[in-house]
Amino acid sequence: MKGKAKFFQKLTAMTLAQPLVADAHSFHWASESIGFLGGLIHPTTSMEHVLTMLLVGLCLSQMGNRSAYVMPFLFVVLMLMGGGLTLIPIEIADAENLMWLSVLLLGLMLVFVRRVSQYVGALIIASVAVLHGYVHAYDIWLDVDAVGYSIGFALMTMVLILVGIGSGWMVKRLAVKFSPVSLVER
Repeated sequence: MKGKAKFFQKLTAMTLAQPLVADAHSFHWASESIGFLGGLIHPTTSMEHVLTMLLVGLCLSQMGNRSAYVMPFLFVVLMLMGGGLTLIPIEIADAENLMWLSVLLLGLMLVFVRRVSQYVGALIIASVAVLHGYVHAYDIWLDVDAVGYSIGFALMTMVLILVGIGSGWMVKRLAVKFSPVSLVER
């Protein structure tokens, strides 16, 4: 039985490492979606986008109330500006690798939230936004109605970030409610 388990583990790892499976949106072609609805659906079709936006929301919920109200809008604006960089055209070398590096920094910021200043956190979140928009710009320009697609894409991104902020606030509230210190006080 151990031999079969190892075989299937290796087979799964090799399958997931294939380029079309590992790509964020592997089957996005011009005929796949058109307009607003396509842009609305696109961010939810890969865990890469969903997890990144939830991570951004969690980080914003840890940074404070003022940041949680302003930064989601600023994130979407910066993401759209990053997408606009492809129109100028400005080439960012290794943009996808830089985006993943900034997402890694975002995760580390979430772990070490007390030690990171709010300005550094905002800078990291802004870099995630610009690079994410830049990387996804080619998905946007593949669509027939790029403006409608961009609006749907931005709206769903905002929703995912707000879900992340709400989740962070809920976890914080539950942590305070069920912490050992608060249980002793009751």
